[in-house]
Amino acid sequence: MVAAKMEKKDLDQPDAFQEAFGKFLDYARENRQKLYIAVGALVLVIVLGAGYLFYTASYEKDAAKLYFNARLTAMKADPMGTGAAGPGVVRALSEVVEKYPSSDAAQSARYELGNLYFIANEFDRSIGIYKEFIDSASKKDIRWIYARFGIGYDYEAKKEYDKALEAFNQVLESKPGNVFEGLSYRNIARVYEEMNDSGRALEYYKKALEKTKDPTASSLLKRKIAQLG
Repeated sequence: MVAAKMEKKDLDQPDAFQEAFGKFLDYARENRQKLYIAVGALVLVIVLGAGYLFYTASYEKDAAKLYFNARLTAMKADPMGTGAAGPGVVRALSEVVEKYPSSDAAQSARYELGNLYFIANEFDRSIGIYKEFIDSASKKDIRWIYARFGIGYDYEAKKEYDKALEAFNQVLESKPGNVFEGLSYRNIARVYEEMNDSGRALEYYKKALEKTKDPTASSLLKRKIAQLG
């Protein structure tokens, strides 16, 4: 194929890139101080961004190390995993929260502290730390559901049944799926039963049965329904 010939007028025209570059150089010479300020600002942003990333990585690393040590303390104090780890573990986990409050490790520590306080019958402290966890947790984090349940169990233990029902209903409102819906209905039914409201308890035990696939749990629910019915 014969290459197209370049016309003379094309050769006489200036190269577009060279022309644009020349204009830029002219602008740079005329506005040198402004360019220095702009370049300096850009460099500062880059340096600060890199520093923040480095700080964040170091912060999370140190938090994770402290949390790991707290978990080792928990394993030594409670090798059978009963959950009754004792005050030493509470102190270790609390240190993670105090020193690195915005870290992922602190979130895990808050969740575990909520469980430990509940087991120790410190229900108000359990509620408080669970709420701190929830404030920073995503609803996609399954622990968000368990923390809501934990708050419900705390209020139930305190016999503050209306607040317990509110906590269990908040799980339902998040549309957690059949398994957690079934567990929520069972929790709600149990609270109504403790309130001597057999009619509402029966209603929610039936709803729980509809969502329950586990044969053992289904058998227990059927027995409870028969007792109340």
